[in-house]
Amino acid sequence: MLRRPIYIGCEGASEVGYASFLQDLIREANLAVHLQIDEFGPGTGDPLSRIQMAVLRLKRLEKTRTAFDERFALLDSDQAEQDPERARLARNLAADHSIVIVWQRPCFEAVILRHLMGKTANRPPDSAAAIRALEKEWPEYRKPMSRADLARRLDLDGVLRASSVEAELRDLLRSVGLL
Repeated sequence: MLRRPIYIGCEGASEVGYASFLQDLIREANLAVHLQIDEFGPGTGDPLSRIQMAVLRLKRLEKTRTAFDERFALLDSDQAEQDPERARLARNLAADHSIVIVWQRPCFEAVILRHLMGKTANRPPDSAAAIRALEKEWPEYRKPMSRADLARRLDLDGVLRASSVEAELRDLLRSVGLL
């Protein structure tokens, strides 16, 4: 069966674990989608440099394979807030290259917190507060979590719960067919 290729650029190992967890959910649902998961890694410290990295890697990847049906990048919004001008440039560059930025407000841990029952409205003001709140609800949480670690606590219901308050995550789930 041919699988629709979808690119997901990941800020770090935590996002790679999450995208891999989504790929497992996609397989369980027997959807014809393959996520090309790409960790930006060290040297890409802010949203603009990460989107620049995504653009370069997409050009390289698409030389050897078919183009991606859709493209996403998982990025923390707290880093964008540190330099609004570079964040604006990142949004423009992403739009120019059809990359949807899935903003994690303010960070990955806050979005994971919103996966948990009764926590969708929880909006920690910063990354430190998000980590504290998540660890209170999930004492075993450690950064970064692998796909298997995430799957011990998260499930499709949790992903759908978070997507009810995270517009860009909802777009990603629609794209892959989980919503």
